[in-house]
Amino acid sequence: MKNFGKTACILFFCILTSTLNAFSEEEKVTRLKHFPQKVEVEDIVHVPTGIIMNFTDVLKFFDSASIIYVGEIHAVNATHRAQLKVLQTCYEKYGENLAIGMEMFTRQYQPFLDQWVAGEIDEKKFLEYTDWDKQWGYDYYLYKDILDFAREKKISVRALNAPKEVVKIVSEKGLDSLTQEEKAQLPEIDTTGFFHRVYLQEVIGGHMHGKENLEKYNNVQCLWEEYMAQSIVDYLSSWEGKGKKMLVFVGNGHIIYDFGIPARVFRRTLLPYYTIYPTVFNGGMPGGDHHMFLSSIPLEPADFVWVVSTTTSQTKRIYLGVHIQNRDDKKLIIQKLSEGSPAEKAGLMAGDVILAVDGKALNTVSELVHYLQTKQFGDSCTVNIDRDGTKITYAVTLFEMK
Repeated sequence: MKNFGKTACILFFCILTSTLNAFSEEEKVTRLKHFPQKVEVEDIVHVPTGIIMNFTDVLKFFDSASIIYVGEIHAVNATHRAQLKVLQTCYEKYGENLAIGMEMFTRQYQPFLDQWVAGEIDEKKFLEYTDWDKQWGYDYYLYKDILDFAREKKISVRALNAPKEVVKIVSEKGLDSLTQEEKAQLPEIDTTGFFHRVYLQEVIGGHMHGKENLEKYNNVQCLWEEYMAQSIVDYLSSWEGKGKKMLVFVGNGHIIYDFGIPARVFRRTLLPYYTIYPTVFNGGMPGGDHHMFLSSIPLEPADFVWVVSTTTSQTKRIYLGVHIQNRDDKKLIIQKLSEGSPAEKAGLMAGDVILAVDGKALNTVSELVHYLQTKQFGDSCTVNIDRDGTKITYAVTLFEMK
């Protein structure tokens, strides 16, 4: 499935000869020679051959894999639709012999994921108990269908990520300065990956302002990936997970070129796997500036590339059209309003504190968003606000924003 011996030889050769950054313009073009020159949305490309496959044929590969990594662009809904499709079809094929690992949850919240899947807590409590807004922060509705399906089918969902306080320690102190007690909280962390460092330099190096900052970012990135890798290994080695097939939903940057999470899990287990990389190509034209085709990294970026659209249709969401500052004191303060939004048309202003909607006290952004989804376009709601100590009630008509 994976020609790791060949990859190791390529790595060794490149280091010895120091030709990593010496690709000619012709060689840069040939990096794309096995990839279709034109692709359509929903095409799935088998990267080693460049053959466009249908989803049914891709599924045949999964029988021989213990782990299937499906990446995402966090804010692009179409990548989550791809993850959901893999989940649904794998459940049809493998049934209860399936588990899901998710980057979006840190390991200390595993008990609440278990309660969610078991049906013991509702969505409001689930978001509250997992501290979704602060711990992850992306729109929950991007992930809702995946988590609802897991709950409906009773599929175990595993929290993979490192606690923020651990990441903060490494970010501030680095790995070498950690105490023995702090190191005991961490898995084995390898920061020496050559192409991993090259990738970070290529993709985010321009924003790091110096070698020291890049080194810190490399430390944190390796921490995230080793921690998530260890979480996957711990589950698949446990009595509950042994022998199960695991779908891992993480950001594309953690699976591209295999050197993130996949290689770190493989180092620990030698379990077979595949990677699926959902991505967008402008105009359907793959180009050498895409992270998948970096000329400085002579590795295959993934097993499969799934072409998605940024305009995938989805259920229209209902919003007030406000940007909220969600503070520790649980006050929802309007930072700004979207132009032409329901809130603006009703008369709400930046600086207003939202006290309640239809008489319901709301303490978090997710509570506000969740409640609004019980409405329909054309409905009205009453919004109670505090403006400089004065309590005001507005009637807001909810309409679809452009």
